[in-house]
Amino acid sequence: METQRLLHAEMKLFVSPKIRFNELYEIVNAKIAALGFVNLDYLSNVGHSIAKDLDSRVFIDANNAQPISSVCCFTFEPHIREVDGVFGYKHENIYYFDAVGELIEL
Repeated sequence: METQRLLHAEMKLFVSPKIRFNELYEIVNAKIAALGFVNLDYLSNVGHSIAKDLDSRVFIDANNAQPISSVCCFTFEPHIREVDGVFGYKHENIYYFDAVGELIEL
């Protein structure tokens, strides 16, 4: 859980409305690896937009070059396990940008 807290805290330090989903994905996955963990997400992402239906979600993944500000809010939910570990962990928070571009946790 300490690693999850660290990933969320660090994400909040560098995410801005201009960052692209794929940039966030690359930064977070590099951090996950540097901490001795692996990304377990079966869709290979670390979060997604909040949408009215599942088909409208966009993901924080390697293939999404949209700016993160193109959605009203998004989840950040890295699903991780230590490299040689047995159990995986996931912690999800929802975030959005306020009128001046500050990242707010819901």
